[in-house]
Amino acid sequence: MSKNARVIIVIFLGMFGIHKFIDKDYKMGIIYLFTFGLFGIGWIIDIFKELSGKGNHKSKSLMTRESLKLIAQGHLPRLEVSNLNLSNDEICHFADIGYTFKDKTITTGYVGKSSGYSIKPSQGLSYRTGETRKEAIRETQRTTYKGELYITNKRVIYSSTNECFDKTFDKITSIIETKDGILLQIGSASYSIIIKTHSEFVKVFNMLKNNIYEH
Repeated sequence: MSKNARVIIVIFLGMFGIHKFIDKDYKMGIIYLFTFGLFGIGWIIDIFKELSGKGNHKSKSLMTRESLKLIAQGHLPRLEVSNLNLSNDEICHFADIGYTFKDKTITTGYVGKSSGYSIKPSQGLSYRTGETRKEAIRETQRTTYKGELYITNKRVIYSSTNECFDKTFDKITSIIETKDGILLQIGSASYSIIIKTHSEFVKVFNMLKNNIYEH
C-alpha cells in the first residue's frame, strides 16, 4: 500500500480502526471500532503520525532506496551494519526488519448443550432426563516477535527475542516467497518471517547463491 493511500484510509476510516485491521492489529482494531478511535483521541494521534511519517512502524524498511534500486537492477548493495560480527572478508548485502509469530488456540468460554427430554408428572413439576454437556469456545491468538534478517556473502542470519538462526547457504533447504514474507526451510525446521522486502530478499539470496556456485 502506498503512503498516500494509507494516509487517506487513516483520515477517513481511522475512526473505525480500519488501518489497525490492515496492520493485523485486530485487538486494537476492535477497540477503535467500538470506541470510535478511542473517543477520537487515538484517531487524531494516528492522523498526525501518518502525516509526519511515523505511523505504520511494521511496514518500515531498513533498506534505503538506493539499495533497493541496486537490487532491482541486479546488483548487490554493500551495507554497513554495526550489530553484526562480520569476518574480515564478509560483506552484508541485505538487512531488514522481520517478524515471526506463534499462533495459540485458547478457550474463551463454554456453550451448554443438553440431550434427553422433559417429564411433567403434575402441574408445576418437571423432570429432565439425559445430560448437559459443555462445549468449549476456542479462538486463535497470535503473538508477534520483532527481529532482523540479514544476508551476507557467507550466510543468512535472523535475530529476534523468539527465534534465531545463523546458517550458511548450503544449509538452506528452500525459500518460498509468500504474500507478505518468506518461508525458510532449514533441514527439518521451518521459519515463517513477515517482511516488507521479501522480493528483494529472494533476489539477493539467489544472486549470492549463483555467485557461490559459479566460483
